[in-house]
Amino acid sequence: GERAGAEAMVEHLVANGYRHIVHIAGPDGNLDAAQRAEGYLAVCARHHLPPRILPGNFNEEAGEAAARAILASATRTDAVFAANDMMALGCLYAFTQAGVHVPSDVALAGFDDIPLARFVHPSLTTMQVSIAELGDRAMTRLLQLMDGTSTDGTGDKQTLVPRLIVRDST
Repeated sequence: GERAGAEAMVEHLVANGYRHIVHIAGPDGNLDAAQRAEGYLAVCARHHLPPRILPGNFNEEAGEAAARAILASATRTDAVFAANDMMALGCLYAFTQAGVHVPSDVALAGFDDIPLARFVHPSLTTMQVSIAELGDRAMTRLLQLMDGTSTDGTGDKQTLVPRLIVRDST
């Protein structure tokens, strides 16, 4: 789900004409972060785009630091895909402080669709992961296991695919 979601996001950016897309990664050792980076790299390879990954750790400060690195670099950047919304918001803050306009100068996208993503200016394009649906499926599965109506779980794996939420930042 995480990799597919990241691929969908980067494909959205490519479809909108962006070719110099930077990924702000999540923390080392985090499975979701690793899968989101894999999705980013897969789309870069598919479209022969130069991959560029900056380190991050899922908090606003990491997004801000990445934005400063992008602004200080001579390497062209026309879009940023942050591995989560908090880093995207930190990035947006730093860009705004520097007079860089989103999306006219640089497009920006996140992941998770936190409530705040709708309320910032510009509103943030992101991937929506349905935590409620995930919890519902987990509880149903647990109850089936407890009352013996479930199989042993083989071949029962379900993947939730995140949904692209396009807003003003791209």
